[in-house]
Amino acid sequence: MTIPQLLEAQAARFGDKPFVLLDDETCSYRQFNENAGRVAVNLAKHGVTPGGKIVLLMGNCLEFIYVFLGAGRIGAAVVPVNPTLKPDEIAYISADSDAETLITIPEFAPLLPQLRALAPHIKRVFMLREAVEGTEPFSTLLEPVESVPPIVAKPEDDAALIYTSGTTGLPKGVILTHNNYIWDARMISIRTNMTPADRLMCVLPLFHVNAQVASVLSPMLAGGDLYVMQKFNPFNILPMIEKHRATIMSAVPTIYNIICRMPQATEYDISSIRIFASGAAPLDEDTYNATQRVLKRPLVMGYGLSECTCASAIADPRLPIKWSSVGSALPHTPIRIVGPDGNDMPVGEVGEIWIGGPAVMKGYYKNPEATKEVLQNGWLRTGDLGRLDEDGYLYIVGRLKEMIIRGGQNVYPQQVENVVMQIPAVEECAVVGVEEARWGQEILAIVKLAEGHEATDREIIDFCRKNLAQYKCPAHIRFVPEFPKTATGKIKKKELAAKYADIAKK
Repeated sequence: MTIPQLLEAQAARFGDKPFVLLDDETCSYRQFNENAGRVAVNLAKHGVTPGGKIVLLMGNCLEFIYVFLGAGRIGAAVVPVNPTLKPDEIAYISADSDAETLITIPEFAPLLPQLRALAPHIKRVFMLREAVEGTEPFSTLLEPVESVPPIVAKPEDDAALIYTSGTTGLPKGVILTHNNYIWDARMISIRTNMTPADRLMCVLPLFHVNAQVASVLSPMLAGGDLYVMQKFNPFNILPMIEKHRATIMSAVPTIYNIICRMPQATEYDISSIRIFASGAAPLDEDTYNATQRVLKRPLVMGYGLSECTCASAIADPRLPIKWSSVGSALPHTPIRIVGPDGNDMPVGEVGEIWIGGPAVMKGYYKNPEATKEVLQNGWLRTGDLGRLDEDGYLYIVGRLKEMIIRGGQNVYPQQVENVVMQIPAVEECAVVGVEEARWGQEILAIVKLAEGHEATDREIIDFCRKNLAQYKCPAHIRFVPEFPKTATGKIKKKELAAKYADIAKK
C-alpha cells in the first residue's frame, strides 16, 4: 500500500468524519482526500513528474499535510526541511536532493535569490498565503480539477527524503519508501492500540518523521484524527488537550520537563489522555517521576531513528512500565545487540543496536558509501549502544561514536549523565570525551543548572564519586546557560566536544 492509497481508502470508509483539526478549522477524511488529490494533479500540471522532489519549507499547516499525503499520487517525493536551519543549510539540502519544486511561506521570500543561486535545480516556487515576484500562490494548487488520475506510486517507490540533523557531518538524505511509512505507522498503531476514537495531539514539527508517522499516519490507519498545533507553545499544550480531548500525545523529554514545571499544570482536565509517549532523546528519572506526579497519566518511552522511518521500539502501555527502558521491539521489527566481533551479545550485555524489518530505509540518497557502512544483509547498524533484558526490554546506553575510552576502559556517557541528573540543582547534562595525554580521553560533564539553584564543580564530582566507579567520574565540569540542540531536542554533543576539546590539555 502507498500513502495516497491509504488516504483514499480511509476517505471512502470514514467520509465526513474529522481527520485534521488545526486551530478552529476541521477537515474531514473526504475533504482531505479531495484536497490532497487536487494539489497532486495541479503540481503535475505545473511540471512535477514521477520521481520529482518537492521541498517543503514551512511550519505546521494543512498545506504541508496535503502535499505529504498527496505527492505519491503523481509519483513525486517530498523533502521536508526544518525552517529554523540557516540559509546555507537549506540550500545544501535543496541542492543535494535535486529538488525542482519548493513550497514555502512569505517569511522565506528574502532567501529565494540565494537559494536559487545555490540550488539551481529549483524551477518552481509556490508560496503560502500570498505570492511574491517569481513565485505562484499555493492556492493555485487547490483549484478544482476535472478528474484525479490513478495513483502512480508503488509501495517500493520513494515517498520522502528525510535529511539527518547533521550532528556527525553534512546531513544525509534518508530515502524512505511508501512501504517504510505504512509498515512503521501500522506497527505503532498496533502497539498503542489506536482506534477510531483516538485523537492525536501533534505538537512536534511536521518536517520530522515522528510527527509524520506517529501523529499523522498512525491515527489515519486507525480511523482516528489529530489536532495539529500550528505554532509551538508548550504553555498551550495542556489547555489544548483539555479543549480538544486528545487521547495520545508524542513529544520529547524537554517538552514534558517544561509542562510539568508549569505552576498551573494540575489545573487542566487532561483525563482524556490515555498515553503520553516520549522519544528522540533520553528521558531522565526526575522528568518521568514529574509526569507521574503532575500529569498522572501513563508515559511510555520509545526508540527510533529516521533510518528506520520512526519508531523501532515502544513500551506497551498495557504492560508494566520500566521508566529507564524504551520498551520492546515493535512487531515485525527484530532488534539485535551485536558485539565488535559481529556476534549477538548475551542478555544484559552492551553492544551495538541492529534493526531489521520492513521499516528500514532504502539507503542514503546519492551516498552508496554511507549506505554500505550502515546497511548489512538487511540490518541497519544504528551506531547506538544498548542492551536487552530478560523480558526483551531495550535499554539505550549511548552512541557508539560517543563512547569514551579512558585508560582502556569503556565509559558510556548516558550512564554518567543519569547520575549527574540526580543532583537537584541540575536541569540538564551532557557528557563528552576530551583528549588527554595520560588516559587517552578524559570525561567532561557540561551542566545547565535549574533556575534559582547553585552547584560547584567539586559538589558534582563528589556526587559522582559516591555513585560511580572512579574511572567513570568526570574530571572536568563546565556550566552553560543553554545547550545547542536539534529541532527535536537532542543536544548537539559534537558541537560541545569541539568547543571544549582543549580543556584537558591546559
